Amino acid sequence: MASKLFGGMDLSKVAKEIKEKGAPSPYESSAARPVVPAAELALSGRTTPMGERVSVLSVDPKRCRPWKFHNRDVAWYTKERCGDLIDSIVKDGQVEPVLARRLTGDAHFDFELIYGMRRRFAAEFTHTKLKLKVTDIDDAKAAVFMHIENADREDISAMERAVSFAQQVDAKIFPTQEALAEAVGLTASQVTKLVKAAQLFHLVPLAKLFPDKSAVPVKPAYELMNVMERPGAKDVVLKAAQNLVTRGDGARSPSAIIKYLTESLERTKQLEPIQREYAVGPTARMRMTRNPKGKVQLTFPKGLHEADRAGLLAAIDALLKDLG
Repeated sequence: MASKLFGGMDLSKVAKEIKEKGAPSPYESSAARPVVPAAELALSGRTTPMGERVSVLSVDPKRCRPWKFHNRDVAWYTKERCGDLIDSIVKDGQVEPVLARRLTGDAHFDFELIYGMRRRFAAEFTHTKLKLKVTDIDDAKAAVFMHIENADREDISAMERAVSFAQQVDAKIFPTQEALAEAVGLTASQVTKLVKAAQLFHLVPLAKLFPDKSAVPVKPAYELMNVMERPGAKDVVLKAAQNLVTRGDGARSPSAIIKYLTESLERTKQLEPIQREYAVGPTARMRMTRNPKGKVQLTFPKGLHEADRAGLLAAIDALLKDLG
């Protein structure tokens, strides 16, 4: 992950070296020497901390809001999903400070968190102060800080990263998707797929079906967005989504919902209308009509008799061949 933002440093290599040490951080936590997250060490070009004293603030968590490109979905902020942090804070206090930028001119918040929103929720839940360190880095560097800090966390889903990348692209934090990919150590095609998958949430009827973005699988979402580029496909899919919303069909999994939406195109596929006649024996006739939705109807203008059995079977065989 050689990043031009940080002098060509291979950030992924530095972060890997940190994590391979076997401890969550080279620091052992104390009031004077708190844990240093991997992101901060990687972005400073070190795999071990310097000996200087680190200044950590203790603030009211209610005065902190997420950075607008934070990659945590709000569905994470529950007692159940943050139970590990809540228990840890009750037992040992907050070990790792969060990283924040100071806000000005906001009556409701003093800081925005670049990462650490689960820690913020746990601090508020336990009525304790939130420990944070303040930085003045720009959005591009903040995006890389956040990406490295969360890159190996199993509870950050691919779709959460996709949504965050899409927001960064829309806001032009990076001049191009290729520049974003270079900054976070992914290929351009990986970022393209992630950003495209996240566009699913730009369409209100689709977004309503997925209140928990973190649970939406990226690959099927990407494939659905590709399907919707076909002529007329978008209207069909959005109509199917609206039907699901109206019915309140919340029992389906995100994967099942996407599958249903994708298959909606096949269910409404328009076929060429057909009308043909077939000989049934020496005198009888069979007329076949097929409507645009594929419904086939057979009629026999002169009726049928027992003697027409062989001719009828031959006519149906010919009909099936014509229908393919």
